[in-house]
Amino acid sequence: MKRNDSLIKEKVYKYMLTGIMTTMALQLGNVVDAMIVGNLIGSIGNSAVSAALPYVYILQAAAILLATGGAVTVAVLLGRRDPGSADKVMGFCLLAGFAYTLLFLVLSPAVVPFFVRLTGAEGQLKEMISDIAYIYSFGMPIICFVIEMAYFMNVDNHPALSAKINIAANVVNLGFDLVLVKFTPLGIKGAALSTVMGYAIAGAVFIPHYAKSSDRVLKPVFKEFKEAGPMIVSSLRCGIPNLTNLIATVIGMAVMNAAVLHTLGSSYFSAYSVANNTLHIVQMFINGISSVIATVAGVLYGENDYFGVRAVFGRVMKAAFVSGGIIMAVFIAVPQFIAGMYGFDVPEVMPELLSGLRIFSLSFGFFILNTLSQDYYRTIGQTFLSTADCAMELLIIKVPLMICGMKMYGFNGLFGAIIFSELLTFIALNIIRAVMQKTGRISYKGFMAIPEGSGSSLDMTISGKDEDAADAAREIMEFCRKENVPDEKAMAVRFAVEEIAANIGKHGYDRTGKDHIDICLSKVGDNISLRFRDNGAAFDPVAYDPEDSGGYPGGLGILKKMPVKISYMRVLGLNNTVIDI
Repeated sequence: MKRNDSLIKEKVYKYMLTGIMTTMALQLGNVVDAMIVGNLIGSIGNSAVSAALPYVYILQAAAILLATGGAVTVAVLLGRRDPGSADKVMGFCLLAGFAYTLLFLVLSPAVVPFFVRLTGAEGQLKEMISDIAYIYSFGMPIICFVIEMAYFMNVDNHPALSAKINIAANVVNLGFDLVLVKFTPLGIKGAALSTVMGYAIAGAVFIPHYAKSSDRVLKPVFKEFKEAGPMIVSSLRCGIPNLTNLIATVIGMAVMNAAVLHTLGSSYFSAYSVANNTLHIVQMFINGISSVIATVAGVLYGENDYFGVRAVFGRVMKAAFVSGGIIMAVFIAVPQFIAGMYGFDVPEVMPELLSGLRIFSLSFGFFILNTLSQDYYRTIGQTFLSTADCAMELLIIKVPLMICGMKMYGFNGLFGAIIFSELLTFIALNIIRAVMQKTGRISYKGFMAIPEGSGSSLDMTISGKDEDAADAAREIMEFCRKENVPDEKAMAVRFAVEEIAANIGKHGYDRTGKDHIDICLSKVGDNISLRFRDNGAAFDPVAYDPEDSGGYPGGLGILKKMPVKISYMRVLGLNNTVIDI
């Protein structure tokens, strides 16, 4: 009997769908937002939004660092069955995020004018950038809190609710965009205010549903952070790659905005802003697909389920390349449609913008490799690799190449340079990884950098049928004999397999043929650990009372009286039961 990824596949596609819906809501909000601004205010409106983005990203830095890093750490902690530490990590992240954004709110009268001067903008463009920056300064405490909650809800058995928050926030945002920009004198202020209102309303509607849910595991704790210090540090470390991504984006965007504006002029800067905005279309799908790594693979990594981690990464990569190929084909075939969506109205620059979009699309494959690498390495704790890839992709390699490309080949040289920067980044990442593995800084070989084999363990997937449980018990007994497990422990293992698997099969499923049970037996020294994972109805054997079987066979009561330790947690919508013998 062999292990398969049937259970994992089900969760990968479920979380992938909600991840795509979430990022689609986020990025589509940005895309449509830009369309509304471009068509109702003109190209100068999109230029103002692009120029203000570095400041907005600085405001979002806390949410990016704490939400992404905290969610990965919480996923791993849930995989290790340590909800107490997970609660403290969540509480710290929420509290620290609010403090950071509140500080910027207080300092905004001094910080905003300083940022606007750095952009070099004048006249109406300068006023628009200032308006956007002030409104986001006042609204970011709300936005940051809602974003963080959505990340934690996604990990905590509520991916659909997390997606609903982001979808609702952006639907409300776009609705207010149309009203405030078109029918009020607020103009660009209305576009920024709409975003704040969208997150405030979505959070007020959906976060209370999560708070009342009986399926949630996490309950944020806002004290005793010292006890969870190592885990908090781990969450900050896991968030560093995303923070690096943000910082590198801010610096790179500021440098490139100034370079394009001063070298090519305002018309080409408007075209460059359109091309930058089209990246949201790619991120809409790729980031959503890649988000599965941090959630599903994060929990599996915490459980030391390396077979599952590989299975998740393989399925994510296939889905990402299929999506990327489709998007690239659209960019190559109809770039004029892409440009038209943003209300671009500079005819003398249009031919170069269209060819630039086609060239830009050729970088999507390498972009996918770097995105997946960054999410994967931060999930398995190799934050240096993830951080280095972010810094090289967005700043160290990309910006110098783009400036050189622009100097040598003009506007289209910018996009040709992006192709080479993505490729060189991925090559450099793998060189750094290989060096770290050779020098012992990374213990395991290969791109995945995790154990190749499962060591002294036995992995299998069975159905809920009685005969499968019996076959699994016989195979486990054979494994115990080969590993010289004492007869008393071997019999306890066999009894546990027969009882737990039988209970899952008889009471956990509705006999639709979709029942799968993953069983892993591992031996480390004299310790024997038996793990069950199933997608049946929730059932906690730890809470089971032998005096009140409630229809469950009495064998489970006998098992609980044996010298074993049983732990249970429902994570990713799956029952996870571990028996230590």
